[in-house]
Amino acid sequence: MAMLSFTLPKTVIAAAILLCAGGASVVASRADEVVANLHENAAVFVDARTFEVTPATARAGIRDDVKSLNVRYLGPAAIVFRVGDKLYVASIPLPLQGAAPGDTYVTAEDVPSGRIQVEYTPPKNPAHQKLYEMVMRRHTLEIVQTMFSPIKLPIDLLIKTVGCDGVSNAWYQLEGGKPTIKLCYEYLEDIWNSMPEQDASSGKLTMADAICGQLFFAAAHEIGHAMFDIFDVPVFGRQEDAADQFATYVMLQFGGSQAYRFVSGAAYGYHGYIKDLKQKPTVTLPVAAFSSDHGAPEERYFNLICIAYGYDPKLFASEMENLPESRAKRCKDEYEDIKFAMLTVFHSHVDQDALNQVLAINWLDRVPH
Repeated sequence: MAMLSFTLPKTVIAAAILLCAGGASVVASRADEVVANLHENAAVFVDARTFEVTPATARAGIRDDVKSLNVRYLGPAAIVFRVGDKLYVASIPLPLQGAAPGDTYVTAEDVPSGRIQVEYTPPKNPAHQKLYEMVMRRHTLEIVQTMFSPIKLPIDLLIKTVGCDGVSNAWYQLEGGKPTIKLCYEYLEDIWNSMPEQDASSGKLTMADAICGQLFFAAAHEIGHAMFDIFDVPVFGRQEDAADQFATYVMLQFGGSQAYRFVSGAAYGYHGYIKDLKQKPTVTLPVAAFSSDHGAPEERYFNLICIAYGYDPKLFASEMENLPESRAKRCKDEYEDIKFAMLTVFHSHVDQDALNQVLAINWLDRVPH
């Protein structure tokens, strides 16, 4: 990419990278006939200056480079047309001359929603068998699947639980070309083992809130990574911070007590790091700890509660006990920045009617105990 120094439009440069001359033949046709079939790696280059259409073949190995190029997925169909001296790609169905009455032409904006798929992989460690059976019995992944179903994905996303050979983790990756989120049984076990003992009558954080809050935060964090990848979202700064912001914003949209319980439950995951904050306000870490692409647990905790406080300072007023005033006064601006980014980037990728239905459900009261 750095070797290209031609003063050409970006579309021409991208085409030069994608294509090599030859490899496909022009098929003569009338306007009401199919011009040609695009076989694997076949391509068509339309020059927006001369309006010449050149068939070509993508160079070998282009599949592996698609994510790094300035391209985007157009869905199951697209209509390219010329008006005057400009080319356009349709974002709405167009009435085409010669079309039969009632014919529908699917364009990029009409792509059917991709499915979020779930899978419970049998654990490698026999000690995780009961945990495996419990998350299946409680339909844990199906709940996450439904909560994020309003997102109109162009491709399928798989979320699955797996054994991770003793490593407590969760992550997003492309597996065989398919977007995949993995939640380790070891991570779920750590959540379970760190639970508070308070019950609902105590008025404090419940075990269900702590479990659901941490699990939902982790799942939403990884779904954030998936959304950045699937929709080619440019991220300034650390992507891990952006994924935390994505997850926190999603939890807050449930509003009221449910938002409070989700965020409080997620924040409980950092209680081991901040429980002695007043008695031990100084943290000593090796320099290598600052090299991670993840923020320190204490930093992630303060970011989480600051965004929540910025969303609703009355609802999250209790968090001011730990949040320094110097940070608190900027939290509203931090939340508004994230809100603006989320609405700008993802609003068009969400079915708003379906989202309203999901947000109207009290999910925490539906979770089996």
